[in-house]
Amino acid sequence: MKSKRRTFIKNIAGGSAGLFILNSATYGNNLYEILNIESSLNQVSFPFSQFTENYNIGEFIPKDQGGKFIQMEILKTEEDKLIVQKIRDGILNKTYGNPIDWELFEKTEIEKSVWLNRFYFLPSFARMYHLTKDTSFVNDMMVFIEKWTIDNPRLADSHERTYNWRDMQVAWRSIHWSWCYFLTENALSKKQKNTITNSLREHAEILLSGFGKQKLNEFNHQSHGALAMLYLGILYPTLKGAKKLVQTGKKILEHHLEHAFYKDGGNVEQMFGYYPFETHIFRDAYLLCSQNNIEPPLNTLPMLEKMGEFLALTAQPNGTMPPVNDSFEMPVLASIELLNKTADTKIAINPDASKYFPDTQIGVIRGNLENNKWYALANPAKDIGAHSHAGRLSFTAWYNNKPLLVDSGCCNYDKPELVNWYRTSQAHNTVIIDGKSDKETSSDNLWVGRRKTQNTITEWVENDSLISCKMTSPPSETANSNVLWSRNIVLVQKQFLVIHDNFNSTEEHTYEILLHFPPMEICIEQETKTIKVFNDTPLEISQANTELNNNLIVAEGLVSVDGEGKKASIATYKFNKKGNANSVLILMPQKKEFTSTEIEQKETEKGIGLRLLKQNGEASILLIKNQEAKELELWGFKTQKSFDVFNSKS
Repeated sequence: MKSKRRTFIKNIAGGSAGLFILNSATYGNNLYEILNIESSLNQVSFPFSQFTENYNIGEFIPKDQGGKFIQMEILKTEEDKLIVQKIRDGILNKTYGNPIDWELFEKTEIEKSVWLNRFYFLPSFARMYHLTKDTSFVNDMMVFIEKWTIDNPRLADSHERTYNWRDMQVAWRSIHWSWCYFLTENALSKKQKNTITNSLREHAEILLSGFGKQKLNEFNHQSHGALAMLYLGILYPTLKGAKKLVQTGKKILEHHLEHAFYKDGGNVEQMFGYYPFETHIFRDAYLLCSQNNIEPPLNTLPMLEKMGEFLALTAQPNGTMPPVNDSFEMPVLASIELLNKTADTKIAINPDASKYFPDTQIGVIRGNLENNKWYALANPAKDIGAHSHAGRLSFTAWYNNKPLLVDSGCCNYDKPELVNWYRTSQAHNTVIIDGKSDKETSSDNLWVGRRKTQNTITEWVENDSLISCKMTSPPSETANSNVLWSRNIVLVQKQFLVIHDNFNSTEEHTYEILLHFPPMEICIEQETKTIKVFNDTPLEISQANTELNNNLIVAEGLVSVDGEGKKASIATYKFNKKGNANSVLILMPQKKEFTSTEIEQKETEKGIGLRLLKQNGEASILLIKNQEAKELELWGFKTQKSFDVFNSKS
């Protein structure tokens, strides 16, 4: 172990002469301020130490999505003990050179470059010292900080020349180095303390001149910069501009609490994976202020409760956020636990409830019968562009706590697959009409402007018979080729799922209904063209419209699993139809009572009826009424609702 550590220190510090020597010219004019900073740190409360025993740093501080993808690509873990071991074994040198080149990827792979310079990994060393009191962790930690400060002096043109002295890089370092300082304070020499605090003084100036003078917006970078201001302004009170840091940080956070979130709790960026990261910003701002006798930003606690509820109610059955848009499947358990501990919320970690979020425009359908559990997320794509993908009227579905139909997700933003696959229409459970994908998000451009769409949830029904979410995409949506498209996702009697698509047009069009599977075994029953899914609990996907059964194609696509692209099956129902067209997909568990279920479909000018005959002789009658019809009657049952369910004996 000692020989490995010696090699580690040599590799990190190589090429940095005078690494441990203070530069008196740099420190001369600021020595009085530095000494004041050191003495003042005994008077502030670092409110996060109490959580280090039970939570890894990455659990307590969820990452932004760019950082998370690189973290999993390079380190593949958030466990602090493993992170430290891998770095000591030289994993960073394999990627960034020996000695480390801080700007190696700045011109080619910016996410990989900023990940290094934000130091996501460094508080892991500090936590390991805090838990074990082994000073070797502190020594290794300081090798990184001292090398970085020597290799990256703040010069007059630093902001223009390199990403290392701007934006989130400065904010993340301010936060991470503060964790390093306060978790290892007892083991740091005066010289080491001065190295950290003198650099943070320069970070404070950048935060005030950058985020501090920025026009208020709703972008998560700005709220994160505001949190960094609170870190420095509160924890280092004798820093020049400390009061200004606190005032400005609070002003920015209050703007974001008011404008960056919808009234139902969702975030306006439509970024589900970012949500744990955003939640921690306001949780930690609250802790910093409240435990240092400072009034927290207005409306913090009410919004934190909404954030916690949003996390819990949208989370997938495995406790992760759905990978909608540029999102990683971020875990939510620790975030909810910590909110309950710090903000006095009482949020259920595994809720059974379905939920419609009218402002965010998503619907979450849940069914929790024993051995027959469903989860479906309906996402009409209120926004497209920027971080938002082109999956209009898309959905995901889980059965018995396992993914069944999935969104392709996302990847490291540096990778070409981001724009040539993940953001395109083809990567989602949507419909391609006349071969058109969304133009902006299906180009070679890495970032395109975000646009508001008229894709919307037009109906939400929840009763004892069904939970139904109807989405509509208008003819004006360019990719729709003047077709009015509606999609209804319905959980029937908490037993099975129905996906109904209606295409309203007077012209002939080509439709491709896409179904993306996770990496799993599926097969096609050739006679009926039924998709058979072999999981822990088998399931069949049947097309009730028998006209479409001969148009089923299975190909290979790409889905992201823990940030890594995996090959997986795509099933496509492709057909041409003039005028009004309907598709009804039934996702039926293959349990005793449902095995070999017979499905009969009838279609009239007023709507569609489905009769599902079960093994026991009972039948479920599903009536799907056209929007313009007043009433639909089939098999002796009638309804004025858009979707209705009846039971009958055969």
